[in-house]
Parts: sequence; structure tokens; C-alpha cells
Amino acid sequence: MRHFVRRDVLRLGVALPILAVGVGEAADASAEGFSPALVTQARAGLKAVTARFTQTRTVGLLATDVKSQGAMTIVTPDRLRWELSPPDAITYWIGPEGIAYRTDKGVVRAGKEAAGKFATVLADLLVFVGGDLAKLEPRYAVRAPSREKDGALNVIAEPQAEDVKKLVKVVRFQTTPDLWAVRRIEIEEAGGDRSVIEFGPAQRDPKVDPATMRPPS
Repeated sequence: MRHFVRRDVLRLGVALPILAVGVGEAADASAEGFSPALVTQARAGLKAVTARFTQTRTVGLLATDVKSQGAMTIVTPDRLRWELSPPDAITYWIGPEGIAYRTDKGVVRAGKEAAGKFATVLADLLVFVGGDLAKLEPRYAVRAPSREKDGALNVIAEPQAEDVKKLVKVVRFQTTPDLWAVRRIEIEEAGGDRSVIEFGPAQRDPKVDPATMRPPS
């Protein structure tokens, strides 16, 4: 297996350590009284999530947009599959054992120690899209400044930990009206790149084949 490097991880376009402060009492409520804790409450008992998505990545240095289509599967509490369709043709697996991805050249695996902080960073995506936001304290400050007319909640997460600040400038996301799913995620990376992920309708607790949530042997 070749050496696991940062570029391999960032190809996902969502290297995002996220929310942390504020899923308790007053700390997480905005001036308008909206709280990210509402998202966690709506996800109570959630076992799995699937959704299609469109991912647009803007590379700051080149000022170009790269658009990809794909599918996401989450099995709580700790497994994420992120699959980009051709021409990208790459699938990522994130789980308690670390990170793996498959391209036309084969499968690359990196355990937690080899992947280092990037394993933790990418694992946050699982929590971000379908988990308990309280688990991410205290690496981020999070606020919910507004709510859409249809009831969707807008949330802004800003890194507080120094190692996170080196990777991410800010994360913004909007829930669906029922609050448990995510409609849109926007990630601004510290280096100037930006990713916007627009999700299609999410399915709650679909039947998921456990074998698909782990990379092939």
C-alpha cells in the first residue's frame, strides 16, 4: 500500500471537522432562539441515511469549478460511504478502523494512526450529516442564526481548535424542514478552496447491506 497523504483525503472535497460548542443550553442558541440541539433531537433513534448529491468544488488557486455526482450512505454510529460517480469514479469508506478509498487503481487503506488527524476530520462528516452534534464539542463554535420559511434551520460552524483552523475556515449547512437531514453543506477550507454539496431527498433508516459499508478485501 502506498503512503497515505493529505491529497488523497482532500479529493473527497469535504475535509471538514465541524460543529462543537453549543448543543446544550444557552451556549448553542442564537439571538433568534434557534438551537443546533433541535437537529440532534430530530435525529434521535436514527439508524441509517442515504441520499444522492451534487458536489461542486472550487479550487481557489485555479479559480475553476469541478462538479461531481454521487451517493452517500451513513450507518450510525460510525460508518460512512461516499461514492462519486464516473468520471470521478472513487468511493470512500470512513469507519472506526480508519479511512479507505477505491479507484480504478485499487483500494488504499489507512488506519487511524496512519491517517492521523485527517481520519478524525473526515469522520466528522458522518456526525455532521446524521449524528449527534454534541459529540463534536469543543472543537467548533456553532450558531443557528436563522430559519427558512419552510422550517429548515441554517447553521454556521467556526473552528476553535488550532489544528482544525489549519484545515477549515468555516462550515455552513442547512437542514431539511424536518431537521434530521441536511439539504446543503458549504465548506470553506483554510487554503481557499470551497466545496458546496447539494443533497437530494434523503431516506431515513433504509435497509443497508453491511458489506457495502466496508472496503473490499
